[in-house]
Amino acid sequence: MVDLSKYKSHPDKQLLVHAANVTAGIKRRTSSKIAELSAVFHDIGKMNPNFQKKLLNEKTNGYANHAYLSAYAFLSFCAANMSSVLKELNGDQSAIRVITAIVAHHHGDLPNMEKILSRDEMLRLKSFLEKEIEFPIQDFLNKYMENVNGIHVFGKTNENFMKIGLCPKEIKKPLELFQDTQFSFASLISADKEDASGYNSQSAIDEFCERYSLDLINYLNSLSGDSEINRIRTKIRKEAINNIYPLLIQGKRIFSLTSPTGSGKTLMLLSLAGEIIKNKGNMRIIYALPFLSITEQVEKECNKIFGESMSVARIDSKSENKLFAKYQDQLDEKPEVINEIINTQFAEDIFDYPFIITTFVKVFETFLSNKNSTLLKLPNFANAIFLVDEIQSLPPRLYGFFIALLDSFCAQHNSFAIISTATMPNFELPTNNNHNLKEFFQSYSAPPELVSFSNFQEDIFDRYDIIRIQQTLNVEELSELIKKENSSSLVILNTIDDTKLLYNQFSGTKSHTKVLLLNTHFTPNDRTEKIRLCKEMLENNEKVILISTQLIEAGVDIDFPVVYRDMAPLPNVVQSSGRCNRNGKLPLKGRVVLISLNRNDVMRAALIYRGIDELFLKYSLEKVVGKITETSCFELQKSFFDLIQYHTVFATHRSEVFKTVGNEMGEIDFIQKMKEGAFNDIGKFKLIDEVKFGEEFRYFIPRNNEDYSFERLEELYSQLIKIPLRDFVAKRLKLIEVENHIRKMSGQIAQVRIRKNDIYPIPDEDSCFGIYKLSKSYSFENGIDLSNENQIV
Repeated sequence: MVDLSKYKSHPDKQLLVHAANVTAGIKRRTSSKIAELSAVFHDIGKMNPNFQKKLLNEKTNGYANHAYLSAYAFLSFCAANMSSVLKELNGDQSAIRVITAIVAHHHGDLPNMEKILSRDEMLRLKSFLEKEIEFPIQDFLNKYMENVNGIHVFGKTNENFMKIGLCPKEIKKPLELFQDTQFSFASLISADKEDASGYNSQSAIDEFCERYSLDLINYLNSLSGDSEINRIRTKIRKEAINNIYPLLIQGKRIFSLTSPTGSGKTLMLLSLAGEIIKNKGNMRIIYALPFLSITEQVEKECNKIFGESMSVARIDSKSENKLFAKYQDQLDEKPEVINEIINTQFAEDIFDYPFIITTFVKVFETFLSNKNSTLLKLPNFANAIFLVDEIQSLPPRLYGFFIALLDSFCAQHNSFAIISTATMPNFELPTNNNHNLKEFFQSYSAPPELVSFSNFQEDIFDRYDIIRIQQTLNVEELSELIKKENSSSLVILNTIDDTKLLYNQFSGTKSHTKVLLLNTHFTPNDRTEKIRLCKEMLENNEKVILISTQLIEAGVDIDFPVVYRDMAPLPNVVQSSGRCNRNGKLPLKGRVVLISLNRNDVMRAALIYRGIDELFLKYSLEKVVGKITETSCFELQKSFFDLIQYHTVFATHRSEVFKTVGNEMGEIDFIQKMKEGAFNDIGKFKLIDEVKFGEEFRYFIPRNNEDYSFERLEELYSQLIKIPLRDFVAKRLKLIEVENHIRKMSGQIAQVRIRKNDIYPIPDEDSCFGIYKLSKSYSFENGIDLSNENQIV
């Protein structure tokens, strides 16, 4: 009898124990046979004596890649037990390739199924297999399986293994296999890391859900219900709640909530999540929004409702971990809190909180990702309620694709989703497509609507008129129009350059009117302060002019009597209009002035919305003419989204990252790539095309002369590089400290995309963790200066 207890998976853990714990972790996450077999085999290669020596810090030059050896052991098992393996996998031979890929790459990222193994690595493994003696793989497998036939790992190399990376197989159910592979891989790596780190989930989902409805009802009852707008909001919310119940009984999982701007969609979404919990059981809630500014806004609202507890976590690139600072302060006196610090970070990585507020990037990129670090959170997307607001902010050609993808995920993993916006796209599957979409998304139907479109015709939501100025205007002409306004004005332009040029038209004037500039060349703290100043002045009836890019057009709760908007696709125009007379308090209607800004005889909008986006701009140019009421916008939007569905290619996307020889347009067909199992190709997708919009630089702007946050970051860097490579725990702790310190700095970090022709501002010193300190070339009034004036001649 072989003593298997002598084999270790980690220095302090037996391989048998680790494999059992990971397998149990897999079974808590999924019933997938792909995941289960991956769990059994993923670390079996650690029985290699060379790997065991590495664990003991003994020198060895022998082959020690345990992942490839584990994958080879799996294929050897398949060769000896093919009929029983195929029976477990419902006869799907492509699943064997998938498991091989998951096992071989569980410390990396999912590869394309076309070539899942490195030839050089396979040759090194082959050389090792032909020389080494057997070790007890079959004895190990007998602990997990019955009737395992003899497995021969050493000696003559299994030719199937050498070929599997080169011979693509036809995938019978590509969407199902893609999502099963992703989820199985994600479940394996999260269960693996969970056991290796000793992580124990503290996510009190049941406790949070038990008090969820009561907290929400108490908050709703505290709101004033005597205004006309609040009475309408309550009516719409109750309508949505009444309509979702029978749909849940019918087995529907994904719903559409199309409601006017200012109708209280946040509270509607939260109330609908409560109904799902009441009818379907306790679940995690994931509230996804397109912009960081809105995640902060929703977090404040949720903290008012549920209190500032650890149950509600905002997870994005700026959010600070609430527990980290507490544990960091205790570290010197209580070294045992090291594990708490690591676990706190891991909880964020895997989204292990009852209620999460996050960004579209965190959610939608995960659904297409092949990345190890990104997919860690995917298992916690199961048994969850997605509240997706401002869905129109996604790329138009991906509207329906992402919703169909989300629908499929929800059906497989007991999740639900509510898709919300004032400008709802058409989610029907188009028929004029290169693929048979009904065959690909076999069980998909468009999300049912929860509220009546007649709400858009309520008098309270007829708050503004859109007035189109037909002739083009240059910046000087636009500034003269704005100066003549007696009321406060919000001006939304398409580019940062245009906002700066217009702002300069007001510089040096003798007017007492406050003029503020807002774009991403300001720190988040300064952007927040500018919006606060505007709100304060508007409430005090003081005239203010805010000149902004479109960062203010979705979700920002601000209310101007007059809005100027440069020409844009209809959803952008409508979203911008939502900042006009938002609360319906004006005695007369608000006014949205739609202009066409011109510079050097070129319409500025045509430079931004070109190529595949030209069609969207053309619709506005042709349809938005004369004067249009808010209530008439709904039908215009409906026909716009029908146009998109008919004229755009479903589930395709263009980006610089997809450009290759033969694909100079950089276009990817996601459905075709899923049919090919091209995980690595699909995983390159980013919601923000960093190459197209310029290289991103991060500049830290000190609050004052006493702000030494950057110097502290440099100090942390010095401490990090002094930690020995083998001191993994200390290094991880320091990296967590660095990450949280950068998040604390984030309110003063301006993230700027600099194009080839821009002048780089001169930083104070070299970058630290990719961040530059900038004391000059920045002001609260103008933001970061990218002109020649910031250079020293």
